Amino acid sequence: MGGALRGHPARARARAVCPSRKRPSLGVTSKAVGYSGRVDAALDNSVAKAIHVLGALRPLPEGASARELASSAGLPRSTVQRLLATLAATGMVTQDQSTQKYMIGPRALLIGLGYNSGLNLITAARPQMVALRDAVGETVGLSVAVEHTRVFLEEVQSTQELRFAPELGKLYPLWSGANGRVLMGALTEEQVEAVLANRALDHAVDHPLSDEAIRANLAEYRRDGFAIAFNEAIDSVNSIAMPVSDATGAVVAALSISGPSQRFTRDRMLASVGALSAACATVTRQLGGTPAPVAVPV
Repeated sequence: MGGALRGHPARARARAVCPSRKRPSLGVTSKAVGYSGRVDAALDNSVAKAIHVLGALRPLPEGASARELASSAGLPRSTVQRLLATLAATGMVTQDQSTQKYMIGPRALLIGLGYNSGLNLITAARPQMVALRDAVGETVGLSVAVEHTRVFLEEVQSTQELRFAPELGKLYPLWSGANGRVLMGALTEEQVEAVLANRALDHAVDHPLSDEAIRANLAEYRRDGFAIAFNEAIDSVNSIAMPVSDATGAVVAALSISGPSQRFTRDRMLASVGALSAACATVTRQLGGTPAPVAVPV
């Protein structure tokens, strides 16, 4: 799922998002991100350069260092470091402290989501998330796909002392966790195979699955209409998720319930299918969509 189990003495940790490695070829040029390398005199120089850096960072789910971004963007390293400090302070980028690499941050993702969908997803979902948390007693999360990754956009944490706490804005493999299966379920088979061929973030989860297991779990989700995961992305955390769709029929998010595995057992997850399905249906209708069918366990 991505996050931590709060209240658990063994879960206080800092995970590396990407291992350090020999300087990569970023494959990003000014032309590729829509910039000529020169800033029009009529534009605000700092703003234009910051957008230029974000454009260079966008296609890099594993992130890049300030030095790598300076080389890619064709800007002085000192300028890029100053811009990154401002972008990090405003949530537009995040930095992995263990590798010093920067990645697109939660605020940039939210801006992109608003541009792409034109829908206030969080506003529509949050009341249902609160009601679902109160009904089930576990943490409720809202996730979206970002290319071959997924990210939590919003959370409503359980009020219990031992609870799952998602890390908002952090990128995790799209194939991982119940939310990832829901988001991958909307892809074509060709797109699914492309995700499996690009498993650079396996180390970001506690128990990576084989390609065969991922395909089998995906088939199970497409059959049942809900996905479940046991101790997968985060050790000692179980989760269940379902899709939220918009007026075009596209899956725009996954709504999930997550909790400690010793409390949020398989029976409790299956017992929550009805409540989760109702919440997803409500949000989907508010976005103009048609709720997906779900095989509610009996």
